[in-house]
Amino acid sequence: MKDRGVRRSPTVMLRVVSVSLGTTRRDFQEELELPLGKVVVERVGCHGSFTRAAQVLSSLDGKVAALGLAGANLDYYIGDHRIPCPAGRRLASQVLKTPLVDGSGWKQAVEPLAVEVLQNQGITLAGKTALVVSVLDRYWLAEALSRAGCKVLAGDPLFGLKLPLVLPLSLFARIARWTMPALSHLPLSFLYPLGPAQEKAGRTWNSFARHVDIIAGNWHFIRRYLLPCLSKDKILITSGTNGEDLRFLKQQGIKWVVSTTPLWKVGCPSANAVEAALVALGAGKGDLSTYMSLAQELKWLPRLIEGY
Repeated sequence: MKDRGVRRSPTVMLRVVSVSLGTTRRDFQEELELPLGKVVVERVGCHGSFTRAAQVLSSLDGKVAALGLAGANLDYYIGDHRIPCPAGRRLASQVLKTPLVDGSGWKQAVEPLAVEVLQNQGITLAGKTALVVSVLDRYWLAEALSRAGCKVLAGDPLFGLKLPLVLPLSLFARIARWTMPALSHLPLSFLYPLGPAQEKAGRTWNSFARHVDIIAGNWHFIRRYLLPCLSKDKILITSGTNGEDLRFLKQQGIKWVVSTTPLWKVGCPSANAVEAALVALGAGKGDLSTYMSLAQELKWLPRLIEGY
C-alpha cells in the first residue's frame, strides 16, 4: 500500500470521543490495538441536552485526537447539494482545535460498499424495493441501491416530518432541494429521536414497510418506528447497533444484516465514531480517498453480520 502520510505511532495512545445527543445508556469505551497505533474510542451520551453536548465538546477541544458528533448532522446532503444543519453547526462552533466529524465522510466514501456485500452473497437487488429511512442522512447509500436496480423510497417525510407518505428517490431529491433550507430550522428533536426517545418505541409504520425488501439507514429510526416490520424476509442495512440490538435481530430471525461500520467488541459503532478514528490515525478530515484506503487496510468495510 502506498504511503499516504498516515501517522504510524503504535506506542502512542490516541483518544477519540463521539459526543452524542442520544441516551447515556448506549455509552461505551473501546480500546483498539491497530497496526497504525492504539486508539481508545468513547461514546458520551448527553441525553438529548444541547447544552450538555456543547459543554462536553468545548471541554474536550484540544485534548483529544478527534471528535465525532452524533444525533446532529453538520449538513444534509442531496447529491452534491449541501444544506447546513443549524443545530449541528451551533454545536460544532464549540470546537476550535480538534478535528470534528459527523460521519458524513464515512457514509460517502465507504458505506455504499454495503450494496456489494449483498451482491457478493448472490442476492439479486434489481427489482427489489428499498426503504431508506433518511435519505438526507444517507444519500450515497440510497444512490448505490438505486444504481444496483432497486426501487428506492425515501422515508424522510414519514420518519422526519411524521407525514404519512414515502417518496421515490428522484422525486424526493427534487422536493428536498427546495424545502430543506427552511425545514432544516425545525427543532432537531422533532426530526430525530434524541435522548430517552431512542429507547422507546414510537408510532409504528407497518403499512409503509411491510412490502419492502430492504430497510436501510439509521438504527434509531428503525428501532423506534419499524421493529414490528423486521422479519426473516427482510434485508437490513444499518450501523450503530450494540450487542443488545444484535441479539434482538437474531431473535427476529433476520438472515441478512449488513453493518456499514466494523464489528468491534461493543457492537457496530456509528459512522461518526469510525470516521473520527480514521482522522485520529492520520487521515485528513474529509479526505474520502484516504478514508477508503485506510478502511481497506484496517478491514473496516461494510460486512455481513453472521451469527451475531
